[in-house]
Amino acid sequence: MLNFDNADVELVVQAAAEIVGFNYVLAPGVRGRKVTVQTVGRIASDDVLAVLLTILEVNGLAAVRSGDLYRIIPREQASQAPVRTVVGRAVNPELPADEVITQIVALRVLGAPDAVGLLRPFVSSAGALAAHRESNRLLVTDTAANVRRLLEVLDLVDVEVPLSELQIFTLKHADAQELASLLGQIFASGPSGAGPAIPGTAGVASPPGPPAPPPGAAPPAAGAGSERPLIVPERRSNSLVVRARTHEVETIRRLIETLDVDLYSGRRVFMYFAENTRARDLVTTLDAIYGRGDRGPAITGTQHVAPGATGLVGPGGALPARQPPSLPSPPGVAPSAVARPAGGPAAFPGLAGDGARAGADIRFVADEVTNAIVVTTHPRLWKEIQETARRLDKMPRQVLIEVLAAEVTLSDDTRLGLEWAIRSGRFDASASPSGALPGRPPRSLIPRGGTVPLGFNVFTFAADRLLAALNALASDNRVNVLSNPSIMTAENRKAVINVSTSVPIVTSQQVPVATGGITGNAITQTVEYRDAGIILTVTPRIGEQGTVALDVRQEVNEVGENEPPPINSPRFTKREAETSVVLLDNQTLVLGGLIQSKRTEIRTGIPLLSRIPILGYLFGSVEHRVEKTELLLLITPRTVGTAVDAARVTERMRGLTRGLEPSIRQGPPPVAPSPTVPAPPAPGSP
Repeated sequence: MLNFDNADVELVVQAAAEIVGFNYVLAPGVRGRKVTVQTVGRIASDDVLAVLLTILEVNGLAAVRSGDLYRIIPREQASQAPVRTVVGRAVNPELPADEVITQIVALRVLGAPDAVGLLRPFVSSAGALAAHRESNRLLVTDTAANVRRLLEVLDLVDVEVPLSELQIFTLKHADAQELASLLGQIFASGPSGAGPAIPGTAGVASPPGPPAPPPGAAPPAAGAGSERPLIVPERRSNSLVVRARTHEVETIRRLIETLDVDLYSGRRVFMYFAENTRARDLVTTLDAIYGRGDRGPAITGTQHVAPGATGLVGPGGALPARQPPSLPSPPGVAPSAVARPAGGPAAFPGLAGDGARAGADIRFVADEVTNAIVVTTHPRLWKEIQETARRLDKMPRQVLIEVLAAEVTLSDDTRLGLEWAIRSGRFDASASPSGALPGRPPRSLIPRGGTVPLGFNVFTFAADRLLAALNALASDNRVNVLSNPSIMTAENRKAVINVSTSVPIVTSQQVPVATGGITGNAITQTVEYRDAGIILTVTPRIGEQGTVALDVRQEVNEVGENEPPPINSPRFTKREAETSVVLLDNQTLVLGGLIQSKRTEIRTGIPLLSRIPILGYLFGSVEHRVEKTELLLLITPRTVGTAVDAARVTERMRGLTRGLEPSIRQGPPPVAPSPTVPAPPAPGSP
């Protein structure tokens, strides 16, 4: 056990020497240094020397062995003292870890000066590291533990690395992605057939062979089995970035010169199958982008492949070289001779001041049967056109439009309309009953609105005041919900909600001409049906900040009294309005202001006596009642941009109809047969 508290270092060394049995000499600069040592339990005699060396190292001292004698000296003098010298790349494992040694190491690949700069951080402050340039050797003086760690690092870095160089090959005709995949097959190596690392080659058609590494593969590490070229396709410049050994770079250069040839000097026919957009609309947009301008409408129709031609390649692929009769080549342009999909993604010349020439080289045809676009162009332009079409052919956002049509009966306090009643403070949000009106609209309205022509108004007050008014009126049975339809439409697509009744109207009559003084009784009438009700047309547009712009057109047709003979057809009152508003998602637009007056006459009195002319007024009374109603339309748009939104809307609609499922399964009740009424006797019969 070694326990010393602020003791002189000479006492500690003496105690250890007596236990182990070694001789020592103290250098003049060692005496007087204080040491504190605390150990627990017994220490084996074989471990006492190692403990002593650790104590000396912590206190800036070192023990240098010379034969059977240990010299205790300051640590900074250890590198100059005669210490044990070891030659080679291995350290004797029996040496104590804290014993100072000098190791001479012969380098294999690294230069001695370079190795000194690399290994300097691994040498302790009291150690020394020197290089002998002529023999390419390192001289290291440090503790055995540090020398052992330095040699482990040296074994990892002092290895032969094959010389490689970096080259960039710009392709003129071939596609960089396809050519990189082909070169990867050529330079496949190893028993597993793994070729050079080619990041980003997933999904590229290539000849049968071993698969290429996945996109983003790291360069191969140096060592056995990984000395292979790294070939990276660069799409923007249609180039190949190659890192390989010198002789491999020359081989790759010759292969590129052989393969990068113009096999497609003429135009070819390509196909793009639209998934979310109508091919006709996509053709119109592509014509405007790629230089056709207003030189003519887009060509549409069904296209057929010429007899003997091979099948179509998949989406974005190419048709056979021979063009069908329905797709003739322009004058002076020869049909292409090869039907292999290719074409580099070089910059499209038509977008940089060359629109006229590019437009002449491109032709778009929409096939409405397969919803595909047939493109006739040069292969070098096809990649750019295909990418543009793919970006335009994205899934459109959709909008669920919910409409609530309600008819409000006006009384003396609301005779000027519901809007005036709310503005005058007739209804208070805090005093309204909750839930009196089924299917209440959301809590927010549009921030502001305006007057719409022909008697319609856009409400501008807060939603809680509208709810208070509707709930108060509903509690008095003065609100009649006419309809509550919902419709889903795509962005910028018109949605039409038609809640109406078809009313027959006699448009013409034909009376037979009398013959022989007798006029026939067969009168021919032409009847036309007109819609009477509410027709609402809404076109939504979704903004990037969550707003929804609505183009709203409202049309209300009402049936009036019949015209006197000989017309005998009902009158129609038509009110229509158009407006454009901007709402936030799930906010509500309220259209109102359509007030209608109905006059009714109510007679009361003694039966029979009250119907006597003139005298009947003595036995009864007549009441003339005027009833005013206002039609309100509440429109709420809800954006549906993802599958999650669609599922939420579906579940919400399913919850609304869940109570009707038993009735739907049960079916309608049986209809009782109507009683048979005997036909009247024919004229002249007894």
